[in-house]
Amino acid sequence: MTVTADSFEWISRLLAKRAGNRLETDKAYLVEARLTPLAQRLDLKSIDALVDRLRSSPDPELELQIVEAMLTHESSFFRDTDTFDTLATQVLPRLIERRRDRRELTIWSAACAAGQEPYSVAMLLREQFPEICDSWSVKIIASDLSRPMLDQARSGSYNEIKSQRGLSPERRRRFFTHEQLCWVIHEQLRQSIEFCEVNLFTAPPPLPNFDLILLRNVLIYLTDSARQQVLTRVAKCLANDGSLLLGATETISRQSKLFIRNSEYTIPCFRPATAEGI
Repeated sequence: MTVTADSFEWISRLLAKRAGNRLETDKAYLVEARLTPLAQRLDLKSIDALVDRLRSSPDPELELQIVEAMLTHESSFFRDTDTFDTLATQVLPRLIERRRDRRELTIWSAACAAGQEPYSVAMLLREQFPEICDSWSVKIIASDLSRPMLDQARSGSYNEIKSQRGLSPERRRRFFTHEQLCWVIHEQLRQSIEFCEVNLFTAPPPLPNFDLILLRNVLIYLTDSARQQVLTRVAKCLANDGSLLLGATETISRQSKLFIRNSEYTIPCFRPATAEGI
């Protein structure tokens, strides 16, 4: 199915309004690829017919389905090896040392997609810091806008291809059970993560004072104004001595005075601007 320029513009405005996402003008092929299955499920002959239906009879639920279909949910286990290596050897050890008196650690995977990121963090903690997992209060919260993605994340079930992406055979044997054609995360790890639906653009975060926030590969898809709104919300719930991790190719504009990059790390890791001396 093709999409006309008029319908493309309507979808672009919808994405910006509901999720803060920027849709480049050369991405008509992406709209066609991602919305054709939705139009077909609704027995509509074209994407234009889908847009016309919403224009004549607004339906917030259907609008959300369009937004969910258009968002990028690419993910894999231990995505960006350097990030997880630095987490294991530098970021987490320093956070843990600062929390020894309180014996609490709170982590937020802010755009978890199908759950590979928070499960990777949980595996890393179990591997590198087992004493923390056993004797501390460790809370991992994982959120996403997409309900289908959250459903898969909660199930902890991944097919053969997804289970191989970024996951070593040793980790798969240790943390997963092979069930029929899928690999399923062990119950203990699934229960260690709280999944919830959060729209970073329109809703407040699920909990204040996180020690570590992973906001990876999100900002690159947002409009300038949406990016600033999201960062403002994130800044309000990051502990004064906490860390914010972005995607490998992401950074924070010099115009934003909310965060300062941690120069001691080679990965995009930031701290609140109020904690410059920490």
